[in-house]
Amino acid sequence: MTEIKQCQNCKQEFIIEPDDFAFYEKMNVPPPTFCPDCRYQRRIANRNEWNFYKRDCTLCGNSMVSIYNPSYPGPVYCQPCWWSDKWDPLSYGQDFDFSKTFFEQFFEFRFKVPRVALANSKSINSEYTNQSENNKNCYMVVAVGESEDCMYGNWNRLSKNCMDCWSVMECEIMYECLNCRYDYKCFFTEDSRNSRDLYFCRDCMGCNDCFGCVGLRGKSYCWFNEQLTKEEYQKRLTEISWTHEDIQSIRKRADEFWLKYPRKYYQGRNAINSTGENLGSGDKNVHYGFNVRLSENTSYAQDAWEARDCMDLTETLDNELDYEMEGAGWGANCISMAKSWYNRNSYYSELNFNCHDIFGCMSLRSKSYCIFNKQYTEDEYKNLKEKIIAHMKKTGEWGQFFPAKISPFPYNDSLAQDYFPLTKDEVIARGLKWYDRDVRDYKVTLPHEKLPAKINDVTDSILQEIISCSSQDSETDKASHLRCATAFRLHPAELQFYRRFNLSIPHKCFPCRLQERLARRNPRKLWHRQCMCDGSTSSPQAKNHFHGADKCPNEFETSYAPDRKEIVYCESCYNSEVA
Repeated sequence: MTEIKQCQNCKQEFIIEPDDFAFYEKMNVPPPTFCPDCRYQRRIANRNEWNFYKRDCTLCGNSMVSIYNPSYPGPVYCQPCWWSDKWDPLSYGQDFDFSKTFFEQFFEFRFKVPRVALANSKSINSEYTNQSENNKNCYMVVAVGESEDCMYGNWNRLSKNCMDCWSVMECEIMYECLNCRYDYKCFFTEDSRNSRDLYFCRDCMGCNDCFGCVGLRGKSYCWFNEQLTKEEYQKRLTEISWTHEDIQSIRKRADEFWLKYPRKYYQGRNAINSTGENLGSGDKNVHYGFNVRLSENTSYAQDAWEARDCMDLTETLDNELDYEMEGAGWGANCISMAKSWYNRNSYYSELNFNCHDIFGCMSLRSKSYCIFNKQYTEDEYKNLKEKIIAHMKKTGEWGQFFPAKISPFPYNDSLAQDYFPLTKDEVIARGLKWYDRDVRDYKVTLPHEKLPAKINDVTDSILQEIISCSSQDSETDKASHLRCATAFRLHPAELQFYRRFNLSIPHKCFPCRLQERLARRNPRKLWHRQCMCDGSTSSPQAKNHFHGADKCPNEFETSYAPDRKEIVYCESCYNSEVA
């Protein structure tokens, strides 16, 4: 039976579905007391993706890149030290104190045990990368795997030479692209598949050499959906000067042009009995999922790929029968694990790898039957585990994720500030931490207004310049770009990329470019709406619509809010238009 509850955090009502209750019973946890959005906020308040700091390793003293700012009070080790045998995580073992709550003890414990500066493994020349593995020559990327020569991106996999991209898979030579698969040499393109040489395109499949197009299938040499000859197309393309002003003007024109064409109510293909956005053809019975791939029977998930029989996942990969997970991968039968890979039958632990049957542990590798980093026999572990679970049920902690109040990160360093932004006063009023960063008093040597218009006029000396970020020019931009670096320098590989593909130098710093890129995605919320197709369309495909001249009766859950400008269709009507 569906149950309506009031969120203990935001005080709004939310619904618990019958299938949800079945999952909670299977996991032996009570129903949640927070709504899905507040649960998401709580998980990402425990996660810092993009804020990098220079600090010294607590063990060897060498300078390193870390996601822990200088105010973090506990030990932080560089990756060579943390993965070495120079220290023993079990030496921090402690008994569980039944006179205290679990979270009270874990709050103290997590600041005692050494943490690794970055979650970055098996990578070459990729120092400034986080939550990533098996990369080569990558810079400022997060949640990226098996990629090479990529910069300023996240959720990229098996890709090469991609810059300023979000969620590209098996792609090569991509710039300012979102949610693309199996593409080659595409620029300012979104939601495309199996295409090449696209510019300012959206929702194009199996296309090549198209500019400003939307909703095309198997087309070539099209210009804002107008069919051209190869010669006409190439002539128009050579007439583009690719100055910064040109790029901004074309992007604005493309955005306005795209609005004339209907959009499917969700981004993805052939997701079965699923709701959300950025869903894949392998998804089945996914509820309230965002950027989910190859998953089944999974609900309330964000950036979760290959999940099976799970709920409340954020930034995960290959999980099964897991609940309330953040930054976890290749796990099974776990509850409330954070930044941990290859674990099973484990609970309320963080930064653990290749472990099973652990509870409340930190920074363990290849261990089992441990509680608060103390080793037990299998029988001792199981008996104590049940007692702790009973204790947590009495305190109301069992089934809850780590509270934001005990996060190792200040709220404004966490990913929550990107999705649920708060002012310093709001953060303090909620009892959360705030980090006052040093004043960014960069001595700008090159105002962005004086950047050369064309990349051919840029000399190598620009690598020595400190360029102002154009977001600082207006109060509106400054307010919307909370993480603005105010100024930036170019990376040599970045300059090489711009030169290679005749792209002008950007006028904004990477954090501002990132925020604008993410803002191009739909919000991670759903609204109940009806298909906007009313049968009066004059397109040649109108006769193919199942409802004829009548208004389409189909309803759906969509991430397009009712006040949006886009024309939103159900899958059937949309497919009739683009087929």
